[in-house]
Amino acid sequence: MPRDPVLRALMAGAVLATVWVFAGPWPDAASWLVQAALDGVFIWFSWKVATRPRIDASVRRFWRGTTLGGCFFLLGDLYQSITAARDPELNATAGTAQTVLVAMGLGCVVWVMLTHPLRVEGRERTRLWLDAATVLCGVAVFAWYFSLSGDSAPDTPAQIAVALVGSGLMLVSAFAMCKLLLSGAAPFTFRAGVVGVTSAALVGLETSLHAVVAEASEPGVLIARLLPCFLLAAAPRVQQLQMRVEPSGVTARKRRPYSRLPYIAVGATQALLIVALLDEGLNLRAWGVVAGVVAITALVVVRQSVAFTDNAQLLARLDARERRFRSLVQHASDVTLVIGGRGVVTYASPALLRVLGIAPDEALGIDPRDLIHPEDRPIADRLRQRLEGSPRTTVTVQLRAGSADGTWRWLQLVATNLVDDPSVEGIIVNARDVSEERQLQERLRYDATHDTLTKLANRAFFDERVRLFASEAPHAETTMAILAVDLDDFKPVNDALGHHVGDALLVAVAERLRRCVLPTDTVARLGGDEFAILLPATSYTGATAIADQILAAFQEPAYVDGHEVPIRASIGIAVGTGADVDTLLRDADAAMYAVKHNGKGRYFYADQRGRGR
Repeated sequence: MPRDPVLRALMAGAVLATVWVFAGPWPDAASWLVQAALDGVFIWFSWKVATRPRIDASVRRFWRGTTLGGCFFLLGDLYQSITAARDPELNATAGTAQTVLVAMGLGCVVWVMLTHPLRVEGRERTRLWLDAATVLCGVAVFAWYFSLSGDSAPDTPAQIAVALVGSGLMLVSAFAMCKLLLSGAAPFTFRAGVVGVTSAALVGLETSLHAVVAEASEPGVLIARLLPCFLLAAAPRVQQLQMRVEPSGVTARKRRPYSRLPYIAVGATQALLIVALLDEGLNLRAWGVVAGVVAITALVVVRQSVAFTDNAQLLARLDARERRFRSLVQHASDVTLVIGGRGVVTYASPALLRVLGIAPDEALGIDPRDLIHPEDRPIADRLRQRLEGSPRTTVTVQLRAGSADGTWRWLQLVATNLVDDPSVEGIIVNARDVSEERQLQERLRYDATHDTLTKLANRAFFDERVRLFASEAPHAETTMAILAVDLDDFKPVNDALGHHVGDALLVAVAERLRRCVLPTDTVARLGGDEFAILLPATSYTGATAIADQILAAFQEPAYVDGHEVPIRASIGIAVGTGADVDTLLRDADAAMYAVKHNGKGRYFYADQRGRGR
């Protein structure tokens, strides 16, 4: 804005007008002509703002009203210029017509301010009107006091009427501006509002003190009369410039729940009352100040009563919400913990006793990491690291926590970093017991990956284990072995003794296969009487040793339902690296079928090309 050519031109014009009034000819007539020119500038830029695209509707309406008010200002100043040119003796006096036209212009501006939407509802609107009325009374007291000051008090009906109109407009202007400022949504930007409010206040003060300055023609008075006109012309230009970054033109800010203006009005009027009583005693002017102080005090008392009522209702609602929250927390099935800045528990809900058997008071001050299963503590550490330094971050995880009876419970934790919240100042953790759900999930997963009869791994799980080892082991260095095991002469057992005996035989075979391998090996039933064994990190020598153990374990017959059932099996062996994972099981099957065609009851191994040996 300091580099704007229009504002610079207005500043230069103010300097030239000051020089002209002090040193140039016909200063009185020149001042009226300058005022008329400034009115034209005000009208032009107000209209430019009102017709700007994409602005708020309330802003457009306000600036249209100010444009109309500027037209009345222009008519009044032009009329006074013509009157001054015809009668030089009256050129310093603002005539009645000029005053009325200016008052009409102010009336337009005041009207659009009064009817501007407040955007507040309910009790807040009541508080707003009371605050504005308090400030209005304060301004009225000062207007009354200075309008009746000494020899400058109006003494003719015309002067009294003009002073009353001017004082009334000033009061209503103050009320309207106070309403807009307190509402938090003004139809102008902040800087434009400051310039416009200053101009309007000076114009209203001049009109209310018409009897003081009406007959004055000193250069200082003329300059004081011109100053609000320059400010008035600058206001719409400032608005236009600021709308480049605030296109809507609205000054929107969060309204504070309280305002200091009413209390300033109380203090100012009481100070004025003391000055009036010390200066002139209890005269008419002092009685007016007394009446104003009483009115302001009454308004403040009403305002405080409304505030007390609102506070009482608010406290009642807060108390009800607190009781509801406390009841919800105390009877909730989920555990709520607050972990403070030192990493210890600062709050524990009563559900902790029901879930883990730990009293909430006993949990205060402990490190929650001590409650977590040792295998899950790295998860808890990563959880804390992720939350620290990241306010409002939420993380969900499942881990095991120890209960008072020595068992471990699966908990689903939802942790949120609320360290920056003054009411929490920590990490809030909501924990839900999911032990039964976890057991159900594990049971479903077990059923999906294991054979229901023998409890061995099924084909899908066996393939998953093979590919997992292949992905983890270096392809060129680590070998693995797959043994394909197929029972010999199993069908005659089913046909002669029944399927229940065949099923029991399969269970016995599965148990003997488990005893022949390590816990890290995987034994699977692929279907029927076909089995497969994965031996990670195993060579041909190790695979042959396992095959010998299996054949030795099958030397002893199985006793099922009173029947002695011999066990014989053919075993195919394939050894390779992770790169051969797609062909290993096929090679083991090929080797196993080669055994069946060459006498059964022994093992055979294949090379990586699947050829039997």
